[in-house]
Amino acid sequence: MKILIGVCLSKKNFRYLNLFINDINRIIVPKNFSLKIFFILNKKDYYFKYLIKKKFVKKKCDFKILLEDNNNIPAARNRFLRELKDINFSYAGFLDDDCSISRKWLVNMVKFIKKYDCDVVGGPQRHLSINKKIKMFYDLIEPQYKSGTDINWVATNNCFFKKSILTANIKFHNAFNKFGGSDQHFFQQLKKKNFKIKWNNDSIVFERSQKTRENLKWFLQRNIRYGYSGSLIDLKLYGKLKGNFINMVKIFYLLFLSILNLIFFINYKKFYKSIFLFMRAYGRVIYLSKYKLTKYY
Repeated sequence: MKILIGVCLSKKNFRYLNLFINDINRIIVPKNFSLKIFFILNKKDYYFKYLIKKKFVKKKCDFKILLEDNNNIPAARNRFLRELKDINFSYAGFLDDDCSISRKWLVNMVKFIKKYDCDVVGGPQRHLSINKKIKMFYDLIEPQYKSGTDINWVATNNCFFKKSILTANIKFHNAFNKFGGSDQHFFQQLKKKNFKIKWNNDSIVFERSQKTRENLKWFLQRNIRYGYSGSLIDLKLYGKLKGNFINMVKIFYLLFLSILNLIFFINYKKFYKSIFLFMRAYGRVIYLSKYKLTKYY
């Protein structure tokens, strides 16, 4: 059983590369599995290859380095998809370069996709911050479902899929490069084409703590960005007329939920949830105003 995993490497996460490779070296790979990791990086960052070659344990799995001319995330993801088209494999997936992977991640993904006979599987991302308040903020913005739930999209920080999705000829859209959301848009397009997407709570990844993100300001900006990219996703999926209508409906819905949480809040979690929902609505308003976000949060 051949399994291929794509990891887009970024210069800002170079400090985590050694830890990430250590996790890959410890992951459980049954004897009947053939695992290969594809590291996708910009040509300017080719020096990454020396650390990869030094740390990687080839006895458990193999690796390959893919170079991409365009220095952006959607292009790197598409580089991996292009590589997959020429390979005969059973399953593939994406992981982030700043995450820690549970040892049973791979085994649990294969077990799940066989059990539910789905096309795409997504899993939770937990956070390694020791700050309880910051952990609460992450809980409020991360998707949470029961295992086996049908969902509309997954994130590339933790996903697994069959080769059949390549028949859809869908790409990650470069329009999302500056502010994220290309993965959500990509998998929602697959959902529209009736590919089955499900949630698996048993394959967990953990995002490593980043001090620059451990403050309320970052979470407010993140929710604005979610709202902003959500507006563009709706326009790309449904066209200008219907997309703008859906965007307006979602703005009022988010504001309604924000007010509801504020009125009935019984703890600080409800209070912050209200604020985050308001920021998502605000992000959608910003998009409608034609203002362009230039920084990724």
